[in-house]
Amino acid sequence: MKKIAIVEMAAMFVLAGCGGADDSASDGMPRGVTAISIKIGSPTDLSGNLAIWGVPATTGQRMRFDEANAAGGIHGRKIEFIVEDSQYQMPNAVKATNKLLNVDNIFLMGGAMGTPMNIAGMPRMFEADVPNLFPISAAVQMYEPLHPMKFSYFVSYRDQARAGMVYMVEKHDIKSVCLQAQANDYGAEVEVGFHQAVEELGLDVAYVGRHKRAETDFTGTVTAIKNSGCELLVLGPFVTDAILLYSSARDAGWDAPIIGNMVSYVPEVAHASDSRTEGLYTVASFYMPPFKSAEPDSWEAQWYARYLELFDEEPAAQSIIGYVIADLTVRALEAAGPDLTTEKVLAALETIRNYEDPFGGPSLTFSPTKHQGGDYLYLYEVVNSEWQVAEERLPF
Repeated sequence: MKKIAIVEMAAMFVLAGCGGADDSASDGMPRGVTAISIKIGSPTDLSGNLAIWGVPATTGQRMRFDEANAAGGIHGRKIEFIVEDSQYQMPNAVKATNKLLNVDNIFLMGGAMGTPMNIAGMPRMFEADVPNLFPISAAVQMYEPLHPMKFSYFVSYRDQARAGMVYMVEKHDIKSVCLQAQANDYGAEVEVGFHQAVEELGLDVAYVGRHKRAETDFTGTVTAIKNSGCELLVLGPFVTDAILLYSSARDAGWDAPIIGNMVSYVPEVAHASDSRTEGLYTVASFYMPPFKSAEPDSWEAQWYARYLELFDEEPAAQSIIGYVIADLTVRALEAAGPDLTTEKVLAALETIRNYEDPFGGPSLTFSPTKHQGGDYLYLYEVVNSEWQVAEERLPF
């Protein structure tokens, strides 16, 4: 989305916010907080193109919040988790966010879906004194520039691209690289990381291509890449285009390494029919353990059983993300104490050090100058139609 469009959508938030519910606190408590409840809102995609991310991330959050409530709540207050479906469309995201702010009068925003939606909505959130915690976006704007109300779980797309390139270039002695990314804000950030690595490592750029999100024919793209002399292809795709680009390259006989980022780290990519993605690499700031092979008495196995019982479906990587970001939120709320304020929650988040992901993913650390939690990344490869860890503790 062009910058002008984001500005226009931000204006929609401002206009839609006029005349809304009174944001002022009652009984001396902050907005969204009563003696018995804490309201947390989440505008996400439950039925659109990225419901594959939004639905499991929401169930993961809900599971952790329900656990906290079953244990007595947060200092006696139960979490009221309010989710609105944006269908990953800007107009719907505007309506959903403004409803959460002006009608539901939430205390915190958690797991909000989408880069342009968050960029446009954050000014209105902050004006209402509502922090934006752990949005479902790895855009660098989710934590840069540093802001007291912006906290991100993910390492940025930019840094994922750069870290993956550094590793692959050093491991395979690569000199010439190319990029194929979506022609949008997300793709542009991947491209920034690509060019940072090119400059840092003194690489030759053989090819840079951009495609529309709905594009499905990559024959010409693959031919151009194959003829360019490229030794490593960096991708900035979603799910379908990741599968199509990778399989088209292999069908054309081009066998150089191909690496994506966390957006393609989903089972659907690894499980593509006829092993079409075998050998694909990707970098991500989270980890999905092999639940079915876990020790029966392990925490992972018990969590997996509870998830199946609650939702009658297999957990996705996004379920894990949702659970972890909700756990971080619960910890901050508990540390803030019974006399709950926004400032105390934010201060509590900044004290989290070396948080150990219960699923085995990278540790997370926050501080007054570090509002992006990930301490390192993981590199994955599709092997026998499953994602396997290729490198742990990948620096960025």
